[in-house]
Amino acid sequence: MGASVGVGALVVGTSLLLVFALAVQTLDNRLDTSLEIIDDAGDPLPSFQIDDATLWEGAVLSISVNSNGSGYVDGTLIATGAGSGFSGTFTVDAAGGIDTVTITNRGNYSSPPTISVDASGQSPTSTATLSSTTGNHIYANLTNTGSVTLPLREVWLFLDGGTSQTPTNLGSAYTPTISSTNWYPGETISLDWSENGPTSYTRISMTAGGLTAAHTLE
Repeated sequence: MGASVGVGALVVGTSLLLVFALAVQTLDNRLDTSLEIIDDAGDPLPSFQIDDATLWEGAVLSISVNSNGSGYVDGTLIATGAGSGFSGTFTVDAAGGIDTVTITNRGNYSSPPTISVDASGQSPTSTATLSSTTGNHIYANLTNTGSVTLPLREVWLFLDGGTSQTPTNLGSAYTPTISSTNWYPGETISLDWSENGPTSYTRISMTAGGLTAAHTLE
């Protein structure tokens, strides 16, 4: 009988120790979780703003060289059409044919303008022909006003208007002048973004780390 009581007491004691150990482990886990929450709460939140934003619905987005021509020297391009503001340059190959074109200002046109070579200083032996496409282009200045460095690909851009637009990360829409994948505190970046969607947009929004900023497109 005494042995049975002793064994029973041992079992009860062991069970109580197990319950106590589990309780301590649970408290430790809750304490760790609470400390993590406190640590997270102490992290600074991102802060940024869209300083200005302009939409040109008839910007020249691309130029195609349909016929290279010959006898040209490196020069400039001009646009003729209902609108203004375009400028561009071109380089030539060994035969004087137009090889590459660069858009330096997109301008804004109601329909694709006619692109041609500025004749100043040119004596071509055969004429080059070019064509253009137009569409939506957004110019905006964005400032990181906080103390958090934001990876460009973790900042998302949205456009709204006639139809919703798939979000685009800033790393895809913005090409920095220096090799960097981050948006640093105090830095203002100039967004030069061709978004040739099916509609006219009215507002641009930007979100990262739970913060959203928006600006009307002018």
